[in-house]
Amino acid sequence: MPNQGWRSGTVRPVTILLHVDRNQDFWLEAFRQTLPGREIRGWPDVGDPASVEYVVPWKHDWSTLSEHPSLRAVLLVSAGIDHVDFSQVPEGVPVVRLVDPQMSADIAEYVSHWVVHFARRFDRYLAKQHEAAWAPLRQKKRRTVGILGYGEIGSAVGVRLEALGYPVISWSRSAKDTPFGRHYCGPDELFEFCEASESVINILPMSEATAGLVSADVFEAMGDAVFVNVGRGGTVDHDALLFALDNHLRAAVLDVLPVEPLPADSPLWTHPKIVVTPHISGETNPFSAAELIGANIARIESGEAPTPIVTANTY
Repeated sequence: MPNQGWRSGTVRPVTILLHVDRNQDFWLEAFRQTLPGREIRGWPDVGDPASVEYVVPWKHDWSTLSEHPSLRAVLLVSAGIDHVDFSQVPEGVPVVRLVDPQMSADIAEYVSHWVVHFARRFDRYLAKQHEAAWAPLRQKKRRTVGILGYGEIGSAVGVRLEALGYPVISWSRSAKDTPFGRHYCGPDELFEFCEASESVINILPMSEATAGLVSADVFEAMGDAVFVNVGRGGTVDHDALLFALDNHLRAAVLDVLPVEPLPADSPLWTHPKIVVTPHISGETNPFSAAELIGANIARIESGEAPTPIVTANTY
């Protein structure tokens, strides 16, 4: 549970500027209920720019941060940071990523659904239903699931899959200790990781280092695996994905896309081996986000550092 010290005692009347791209009225109500005593303003109703001490953004004009001379922190409502223009963040102002256990649990549930769906061959039973064919298949042994990009979300996904009896391995750009099976790291071990995975779960964040990392060579190493993307669309070469699906990859589930919303004429909509969902694997809950952001504000107010602070080079 987050530190809830801010709930008791006198709350210093600072201004929090909230700017989300949808359902902003709902977010404002959630923050006002959860953070009593704070002045919660919704973009573009900034009021006095000098009074703003905390900006809580999603899509935002980052150049306007310099208009707030009292700014103490930028507190994101997302786990990803690829939308942040760090060059526009005033020097000394921390940018804090949202780490919400409920979001991680929701993504783990989403991933588990699709792993089970294909491991139990429900996709093939659905096809047989359309043929009115009663065709039971022999049960297969649970096979390895590979988590591509290991962090808080990857850990939650691994715990859920292991509880279902699936062996779990993982890969990241640098070495990490994990409670699961083998952890692969660095470019030299990426292909071996893919070859060892029956399902590959992409949780890579977007950065210069990960842009297009899931390339034609990576898909070739996956063989006939199932590919599930809940990371970022820009980490994947989608032309290479379509080629792999036409030649060897069993299926792909895409919750994140190169352009969102996905254009109606994209071939990703109609490919028979692709499932598209509209970036809903793990949605931020305004009330839990307000709790976590309130806890970080309390840390700042008491002289502690908020967590986790991120920079342009975090990934």
